[in-house]
Amino acid sequence: MLSILAIAAVAGSVRAAPWTNEHGLIERDQTSASSWSNQWQPDANGVVHYGFNATFNQGYWNASQIRTAYRGCNGMSVSWSTNGRNVVPTVLYGTSNSSLNWTATSSVSITYETSLKWENHVVLENLEPNTKYYYSVCGSPVNSFTTARCAGDMTPYTAAVVVDMGAMGEYGLRHNLPSDISNPIPANQTNTIQRLVAQMDDYEFVVHPGDMAYADYWVKEQVTHGSNLTLTDQVLGYNAINDAFFNEVAEVASKKAYMVGVGNHEANCINGGYKQYPEAICTAGLTNFTEYKVRWNMPGDGSASNNFWYSFDVGMAHYLIFDTETDLPPPYYGADVIGGVAGMYESNVGAYPTAQVDFIKQDLASVNRTQTPWVIAMGHRPWYVSAAPEDRFMSGLAVFEPLFEAANVDVVMQGHVHLISRSYPVHQNGTVQQYNYTEPQAPVYLVNGAAGHYDGLDKEYTPLYDYIAFANDTMYSYSKLTFHNSTHLTHQFMASGDNSVIDAITIEKTH
Repeated sequence: MLSILAIAAVAGSVRAAPWTNEHGLIERDQTSASSWSNQWQPDANGVVHYGFNATFNQGYWNASQIRTAYRGCNGMSVSWSTNGRNVVPTVLYGTSNSSLNWTATSSVSITYETSLKWENHVVLENLEPNTKYYYSVCGSPVNSFTTARCAGDMTPYTAAVVVDMGAMGEYGLRHNLPSDISNPIPANQTNTIQRLVAQMDDYEFVVHPGDMAYADYWVKEQVTHGSNLTLTDQVLGYNAINDAFFNEVAEVASKKAYMVGVGNHEANCINGGYKQYPEAICTAGLTNFTEYKVRWNMPGDGSASNNFWYSFDVGMAHYLIFDTETDLPPPYYGADVIGGVAGMYESNVGAYPTAQVDFIKQDLASVNRTQTPWVIAMGHRPWYVSAAPEDRFMSGLAVFEPLFEAANVDVVMQGHVHLISRSYPVHQNGTVQQYNYTEPQAPVYLVNGAAGHYDGLDKEYTPLYDYIAFANDTMYSYSKLTFHNSTHLTHQFMASGDNSVIDAITIEKTH
């Protein structure tokens, strides 16, 4: 145990200059400058309750599943999992891997009913932009991250985007699948998580708008594969898949900001039901996006919706993360709430029915196109995609398309359908604005749900809609967005197997 962990969280203003504490370490208090910790509202024992009671042991050890997220260009959220509660979650950090001279602490070490882990969140503030920092949590090996470029920095850069990426290996996408599961990954082919690790020098951060781990496939694993994820112990089954994924992805997320959005597979323990097993079998803590809420710490105002909709700037781009699963304004419904198309029973997270739409309107209206000329919106369920009509999220089209069109959003990126497709600039319920990418006056829709998960890939819908310029349903993939300058942006669908370019376009647009 590190002695520094005994330091109590201090509620005071951020100090202008470092100072040396009783342990001989230079310390900065990082906990008081924002209200981010309010989003969980745990009890005195650190448990986030959803109508149940639980008792947990204390103690902190075995830090794992480390993940980071941007907090503007001067901050970074560091999160990690432990087998017990951290009294004072602490990050040691500095600009040299041999001198972790600063500390940041919080009081947020939380769990939920039936979780096997505690989730710890600390926010580092007053950092320098676009700067490499080294850090350690709970005595872990020294890691590093690089802070974001501030808005207005016109240096070219690349971001990676994945959607619908589950665990790989024993509990996920693998070479030999049951007979009723299609499109196994080819033998000895590099999977998407491995590819993200291999290409980490190619991109600055990752965005993952929904469907992580597919822990809610524990029943499907048992029924179709005869695995040891037993129906009689869903908690162990659910957590086995979750832990496999977050251990695998930590090699990326601990070094690169990993920005997330919510998808349907974060909703509950069984994705609404499978065969004779309904959502009603889900035990305490495994409904209402509980695991997703507790695990992540995205930018926001400290409300319950922090991980569901928010925005952030990196250099010349403004990113809006929007939520298709909850909180659509009447008369529409998020896909996973009561009344939604998925037939689930989850709850909205906003303070009032139009909270998300109001946020989006205000956010997009405040964008400074001189500093961030490019505006990228990212959510889960698509409406312009090479999928059957019933698989297009038409409530999302009705709610979000007018907002994106009015604000001159450049690109909308989504997943959910497990293939890749690219649209022409399209608006007005499917009208192609033009058949090229020079000075488009409508958004380009890019769907990449082909990162890979237990069920493999989907079949594309043919004939292609008029607004679809390209589609592929045979290759596992991730996306790269490269911002060259204020007028040129390139998108590439990258093959996870060999990192070849499947498809690429460059949008030329004067903002």
